[in-house]
Amino acid sequence: MKIRMILVLGLLAGCSTQQSVLEPFPNSLTYGGRSPIVPYPVGSSFSREVRDEFLNRYEELYEVQPDHTVRLVTRFRRSQP
Repeated sequence: MKIRMILVLGLLAGCSTQQSVLEPFPNSLTYGGRSPIVPYPVGSSFSREVRDEFLNRYEELYEVQPDHTVRLVTRFRRSQP
């Protein structure tokens, strides 16, 4: 019983409730730890197209935080035209 409890606790300790943080590209709004202040309503979101070092197109989704800075929420690759 103790061994089972230790295994369960070990598995739970490995779980994390934090979201994984996306590393921004050099031309992303949040690159280098900066986060611009935007005039959009708190909680709203907007997207922006960026390119990586290989010129692949990506769409990044940002969310406006309570202090009107932005947080990178998700990124997906766009198909080439």
